[in-house]
Amino acid sequence: MKTIPARKNILDRYRNKRVILPIIISVYLIATLFHICFTRNNDKIAILGFHNVVRDEVKQQEYPYNMWVESESMFRERIAYLYEQGYTTWTMQELYEWKCGKREKPEKVVVLTFDDGYRSSKEIIAPILKEYGYRGTTFVVGSLVKQADEASTYLSKEDLKDQETVEYYSHTYQLHDHDNHEYAVDRASKQQLQKDYEQQLTITDCSFVAYPFGHYNDEIISVLEENSVKLAFGYHENRKASKTDHAFALPRFSVNAYTTMDTMKAMLESD
Repeated sequence: MKTIPARKNILDRYRNKRVILPIIISVYLIATLFHICFTRNNDKIAILGFHNVVRDEVKQQEYPYNMWVESESMFRERIAYLYEQGYTTWTMQELYEWKCGKREKPEKVVVLTFDDGYRSSKEIIAPILKEYGYRGTTFVVGSLVKQADEASTYLSKEDLKDQETVEYYSHTYQLHDHDNHEYAVDRASKQQLQKDYEQQLTITDCSFVAYPFGHYNDEIISVLEENSVKLAFGYHENRKASKTDHAFALPRFSVNAYTTMDTMKAMLESD
């Protein structure tokens, strides 16, 4: 004779299902949210923008209050921190491949950039980066490179040949100028912007461009697009770059002599 399950057993099974199902749903939702948060953070990268770096004694004697000139010891401390925290660095091409969806981003990677083309890129920055197996990118002003000699503060065209540790790209030829907050980029016609681009090609590779003062407009973006430039960078946006950013308006963090280590850490850890 077939035994009919007791009513109590049936109710217990029902209660168990009512308890287990919400737990399964909760675990699924938590895992999903974790995945979304991780993906959002992992889909962004900090691009740090520096300028000049000088010996400590030179900083103290000649540039004590110049925010765009950092001491060698401070710069070394920043790079040592990145290394201790397990960060790697990317070149411009690697960043471009990631932006195009052709390269996966490791958990900790940063892009190091240096504006204007100071000689310190060769004499101070490159040796420090090399110690840690890091790479960096310096955006040079072509007209300053052309005028440079051995006594100059800026790199010469001969200096640009060594790209083992620091690679060199464009900061425009002679648009690094502004008067009463009117930028040279805004004063120039599209024809003049095109000429500036062509002049810069005689100095360095222009596949990647950093706008002077981080300022840009529709005209210069159009010129860069027409000349098959891969990426272009702003400045002072102080947020990480993402794959959804416009390829000709990638943001960078401003790292200068007044940027504390805690502030730099916050840049790296931000969403």
